[in-house]
Amino acid sequence: MFKRITDDLGQLKGAHARNAALENAAIIARDLGLRRTKSLSREELLDLIDASDTVGITVDDLRSFRVADLIMEAAAEDGEICYVAVEISYTANGRDTKRAIRNAEFMTRFTGKRSFAVVSGLYRDDRIQESIESGELCWHQLTPEQLEAE
Repeated sequence: MFKRITDDLGQLKGAHARNAALENAAIIARDLGLRRTKSLSREELLDLIDASDTVGITVDDLRSFRVADLIMEAAAEDGEICYVAVEISYTANGRDTKRAIRNAEFMTRFTGKRSFAVVSGLYRDDRIQESIESGELCWHQLTPEQLEAE
């Protein structure tokens, strides 16, 4: 019973963090020096997959990609269109990091455009620090205030 309550609480915290990050999508883009033009819908991701060469990509990776937490189209100051792949968790970890990087790579492969990988959460596992420091991944920290109930 205790494990079930703990698991349920984890799901609630994750969903709450996801909602907060989605509400702040424009801020995530701005932190990268970009202006969000739109968030891609599930249908747009499916259409992108259908129109792309997916040879060598596993079915599981495509299934995971099409339910990405957030894929944004954004514009750089010079008007260049690029994409931002965001994975969101209450506590961001290596799994989130791998998905964000993979999703950004897929967006570059499918569109030919520059893409950025971002993880967003209230906390992060220290083991993702190397990916952040290398520039392979960007970190967007949610604040406790963003997670407060209204």
